[in-house]
Amino acid sequence: MEKSKPLVFVVGDFGAGDLAFAEIKRKLRMFAGSIDTDYVTVEAFSTISTGFCIYQLALDGSKKELGDTYIFSNTAPRADNPNPRKKNEGERLVYAKLNTGLEIVAVLSGYTFSFIKPMIRELRYLKVENMGSQFRSRDKYPEPLSKVINKDYSVLGEKLDARELPEPPRDRLAYVDGYGNMKLSTRASDLSIGAGSEIKIEIGGVSLHGRYAEGMFSVKEGEVSVAPGSSGPEEERFIEISVRLGNAWKKFGCPKIEDRVTFTPI
Repeated sequence: MEKSKPLVFVVGDFGAGDLAFAEIKRKLRMFAGSIDTDYVTVEAFSTISTGFCIYQLALDGSKKELGDTYIFSNTAPRADNPNPRKKNEGERLVYAKLNTGLEIVAVLSGYTFSFIKPMIRELRYLKVENMGSQFRSRDKYPEPLSKVINKDYSVLGEKLDARELPEPPRDRLAYVDGYGNMKLSTRASDLSIGAGSEIKIEIGGVSLHGRYAEGMFSVKEGEVSVAPGSSGPEEERFIEISVRLGNAWKKFGCPKIEDRVTFTPI
């Protein structure tokens, strides 16, 4: 049986269908050889959305079950220092190995590693120049990532303590899917609201009434539901705001990713 190619999920804030994804794939193949890539677009500069998507991609099974799979991300708003940056220097590239064996190479910025924090077994800087290009995902990072893919761990550097990573926020808009369903960083266990209860939902300066439901289809057509969604482990889902046969994101006036979300029982 022919061995499958390594699969690299690229989580990027470049923009849907952006040329950047193709350029990264081309550069990865130069260094790593024959690989498959898939892409997830997140909101520009949002490390909450980046961390949320990395966590979701890392959930399904062990390294053995997933095969030769890796996650690469570079959401680097350079918010750690507001002053002018020398040669486009930004946050540093880091390697993480999870307790499942899955390996992740991503820039250590904001909440990028926060959602997977309890799963991290090893966390280390990578020996790579983190300056000298505006587009480090293409010009600087494919080579060290490819070394990891090819099991060359000489590129690993100083160890980090995962316990020092920030905890993920619990009340933010993390991701909007193609149906306009709004996935939150809030878990179902964070809310003490009974199923069927009416609630006021506030997000991005807009306040609407909805219903806390067992699932997004457990409300009438056109009604706003707040329910455990499809993201997160089965026993601890993230909350999702949806409109049955509608678009919740548009109904709430197209709020920004990372906007705070509050719920008030009525």
